[in-house]
Amino acid sequence: MKLASLRNGSRDGQLLLVSRDLARAVPVPHVVPTLQAALDDWSRVQPRLEQVALELEEGRAPGSFPFQATQVLAPLPRAHHWVDGSAYVNHVELVRKARGAEMPAT
Repeated sequence: MKLASLRNGSRDGQLLLVSRDLARAVPVPHVVPTLQAALDDWSRVQPRLEQVALELEEGRAPGSFPFQATQVLAPLPRAHHWVDGSAYVNHVELVRKARGAEMPAT
């Protein structure tokens, strides 16, 4: 099952199911409006999404259309968390020491 977020003017886009060959897509607002909403309620929506994905692969998904990658956003257009991945010098020293590696000159 391939998922995409269709650019629709909203902050999160609209969830699409995309065929394995990337030829067709179908919106699934009757199941769940966005990928974030799907992730938040995955155990409930996953079986329904799998069913629509099967219908799409078999060419019988109502409302399907030719998929165009230029019309989609990043799969999760906005993050709900901010994560700092910066490395502080004391952290670099500890990690390098644990690996038996030398500190860089700068």
